[in-house]
Amino acid sequence: MTTPKNVTHHTIYLDPNRSHCVNQVVVKQLGNGEVVAVFNEERFPYHHDTGQTVLMRSRDGGCTWGDRQVILPYTPTLGNWDCGIVELAGGELLVNLTMCAFFKRGVRPEQPSWSSEPMTSEWGDWTWAYRLRNWIGTFVLKSGDGGQSWSQPIPVNVLPLKHAGTRLGCWQLPDGAILLGVYGRIRGYGEEGEGESTRSALIRSDDGGENWEYYSTLAYDPASIIDYEEPALLRLQDGRLVCFLRTLVNPSGDAKNMVMVISEDEGFSWTSPKWTNIWGYPAELTPLQDGRYLMVYGYRRPPYGVRGLISEDGVTWDANRAFTIREGGVPGRHDSDQPASTMMDPTSGRMRSGGIDWYNPGLYQHIGYPSVAQLAGGTILTAYHEWTGDDSPLQYVRCTRFELAD
Repeated sequence: MTTPKNVTHHTIYLDPNRSHCVNQVVVKQLGNGEVVAVFNEERFPYHHDTGQTVLMRSRDGGCTWGDRQVILPYTPTLGNWDCGIVELAGGELLVNLTMCAFFKRGVRPEQPSWSSEPMTSEWGDWTWAYRLRNWIGTFVLKSGDGGQSWSQPIPVNVLPLKHAGTRLGCWQLPDGAILLGVYGRIRGYGEEGEGESTRSALIRSDDGGENWEYYSTLAYDPASIIDYEEPALLRLQDGRLVCFLRTLVNPSGDAKNMVMVISEDEGFSWTSPKWTNIWGYPAELTPLQDGRYLMVYGYRRPPYGVRGLISEDGVTWDANRAFTIREGGVPGRHDSDQPASTMMDPTSGRMRSGGIDWYNPGLYQHIGYPSVAQLAGGTILTAYHEWTGDDSPLQYVRCTRFELAD
């Protein structure tokens, strides 16, 4: 049984003013030895998916982190989230993200909003933030100077998908092609409600990220029962590609075990989804320096946290051999009402003040989303988000350093 040793936990970023949640972090070690983390900074102190993409750097393997750099700021009408980062073979950095827009009302309303919260002088009422918000596309930004400056957002062509969410950074194949894993729908723009299940796909660029095209379908259920989301890709030593996918079953929306698909032709075609015994989501996978493969994944039921799993060949995985990287992350109580996310009706996700039931924590279950990198010296760094444990919980991003002991 694999167990971690020399485990230490470190904060990447917690908003010092406690005005903004931060979440969904991706980490990578660059060729110069620096570790970079990109994550979403919400425009509110709760989960919102309308924020901005932030980058931070560590020069000591994740123990301490430098200044916060905003890559793409939000505006009164635009937001972005779900970012990832990759260093291409030539040293150029590529960040991917999704963007939304707020379409302001053009006619003065004749009655107040149905929702009384949130109401702020800066952003207005919930009707504007929820009902007039729409997904406008997937984009990449490029940097040729190590991330000091960035290009304007480059649109990613995901047609025939109407929208495409991202979860991790891109992957570059040995021939230079870049693959971006996405999930979305063909008939509907929204994330839910069109009677169509979510599919996962690869979008490909052969010119360094300037132009993109739909390349292959990773998994799709034509019966519209199973959603396949948040693809996590791994390239094996023999050249095969393995991809793990988060699943949800409709109409309940209940999370089920992850599935695995395999490609033997550089991602052009894939096997049918194979159910695994691994419950949890989402995942990221990486090859280890000793020839094995590591998966990290979030665990959103008691006792919560982030788990890891080793495979000898990248194809055989067994949840019975999982180990804990970080446990917890869900607070025990909160001293004020917590509004819902803009991803749902304002009343459905609201949390009343008081104790938090870990078997029914509402939005406070939103922990994890881990990312992993093995550093040059062999230490493994896993980054993730969780909530602070005080009476005013706030999402923040942190990381765990550890080594493997067998």
